[in-house]
Amino acid sequence: MDIYEVLNEIITEPHYHSMSRLFANVDNPTIEDNDRILFELLKNISSMGTHVTKNEITFNPMFTYKDGSRSFAIEDIAETDYQTIEKIELDRLPLALRSLISDLLWTQRKNYPASQIAAQSYWEAFQQVYKDRKYYEALNPLKRAVCISQQIKLQALYSEIYNWFCNDFIGQATLINVFCALRIMELFFEQKSTDFSLIVNAVDSIISQGSNNDNILAIEQAYELEAKCYNKLNKKNEATKCNLALAQFQYDFAERLLENDAMGAFRSVDFYEKAIVLFRNNGASSKAESVHKKLVEVQKKIPKNMHTFRTTFDISKVIENIKTNMDGLSFEECIIRFTRYVGFESIDTLRKRTIKECTNNPLSSLFGTNVLDAQGKTIIKMAPLDDNDPEKDQELLELHMFRSSLQTQRIVGDIWVKNILQYIRSRFSINNAMVDFLTKENCIIPEGRETIFQKGVGCFLRGEYYDAMHILAPQMENLFRNIANEVGGLTSTLSDDGLAQEKVLSSVFSLPELLDAYDNDIIFAFRGLLNEQAGANIRNRIAHGIIGESECSSGECLYFGALVIKLLSFTAFSCNDIILKSEKLKNFKEPTKDDIQIIK
Repeated sequence: MDIYEVLNEIITEPHYHSMSRLFANVDNPTIEDNDRILFELLKNISSMGTHVTKNEITFNPMFTYKDGSRSFAIEDIAETDYQTIEKIELDRLPLALRSLISDLLWTQRKNYPASQIAAQSYWEAFQQVYKDRKYYEALNPLKRAVCISQQIKLQALYSEIYNWFCNDFIGQATLINVFCALRIMELFFEQKSTDFSLIVNAVDSIISQGSNNDNILAIEQAYELEAKCYNKLNKKNEATKCNLALAQFQYDFAERLLENDAMGAFRSVDFYEKAIVLFRNNGASSKAESVHKKLVEVQKKIPKNMHTFRTTFDISKVIENIKTNMDGLSFEECIIRFTRYVGFESIDTLRKRTIKECTNNPLSSLFGTNVLDAQGKTIIKMAPLDDNDPEKDQELLELHMFRSSLQTQRIVGDIWVKNILQYIRSRFSINNAMVDFLTKENCIIPEGRETIFQKGVGCFLRGEYYDAMHILAPQMENLFRNIANEVGGLTSTLSDDGLAQEKVLSSVFSLPELLDAYDNDIIFAFRGLLNEQAGANIRNRIAHGIIGESECSSGECLYFGALVIKLLSFTAFSCNDIILKSEKLKNFKEPTKDDIQIIK
């Protein structure tokens, strides 16, 4: 048997996601000696994955491993291989392989005769697969048939395809899988000379048939496609009505979720939000406002309905460590010793830990994260990191770093900081004057702010956390503004009419002068605690008056207060003297992971 006979015997279907496994079923003696090199080459090419869009096809290795190795890729095809492929009698190949190889010659070698064969082969494959009602499998061959026939201006073939779309498909659009029907209509929406009114009629039928079921995603996509068609037809009023109809549909669906599902409040938020945007952007501002008010009420219910997962810890070793390190110390020594329990994690270490968390947990790359505030409002939506390349999007990676850091801060704050503060308060009756050794003659504290820092630190150490946060958060913002000014950074803007305005804190933290002159690990830590929605965001929650009293004793707030004290201790002259003279502070028992035991 020659190679063409062998291939037609093993490849019988018009389309495959992967054909390489079929080659494995062939016994070597079946292949003639002069065909074995070509057979292995076709086997390797068939092992590649393909990604098909409306405008192109890309060939990718089917498998890429974490050590950098991969399966066969387009880069592995040598010039001599292409020369071998170009000698193939394409019309003798089985349909599925003929489509693939001719497309490869077109996209990689700009072989025009091969492009004609590819377009015709894909169209033939589509017709067979579509007839068998394998609608999802049919999409890629159709995309390639349309794309190539348009690229090479094969008008006769495209006319045949378009006539099928107008005369056969449109009338049956509601009878096949709705998502496949929408994908096909979106494909022709992108083509020139398409009759958009045909798509409108088909989409209307899909909407009318599906509006009473829960296939919300399909109905949303149908409305969106219909609105785009009206815009193409220059029917702006009809497009607006379509968008408003979609907004009403999303609102009604959100209302149904509230009635039918115990977790309906949480699930309904996304649909309320989308409805608000559509109402607002399509001239229905009063309706948008009323839906927004409803959303706020719904969001208040979310924290009550969310399940709490409780973990019980044995912290007896934590208490033992604290007593070992602090018994017999003076108040000032206790505070200095306290600062050993918290630190400014290096950005590089945090980055590596965040990437490791992503790569060690592949499921995390499948789902994003919505961060809610205490009122149930969504304050940030974080996309997942790409587990194949977590560093591809540096801004997204930074958000995940803030989130990872926050988890650590909460644990250390809730377990270590809270118990250390309780120990200190059990031994000392604390007043503001007792923290003078931290705030007096401290070069990092802006001039005239010693007293307010003294009060804030005193409140924190006494357990008056609500007052402490409201003092320390804005004062730390001012402290970093002052540092930025001292090193030549510009922390204000000037409008055209000569009015000065302070830059937002995020801009201050990003000033090149500040980043060049000051420890970036410290800046990153306080940026997350004060200003990042993926972090603790303490400054903004205080500035808007939305932080509750109980929230100010949370792990992240306690960690923030501890870091403020640690930062002040670096530049307080009295602290330095105490450290140099104290014999007791020279010995320190480091905390370990084993100090905290989870009780099952």
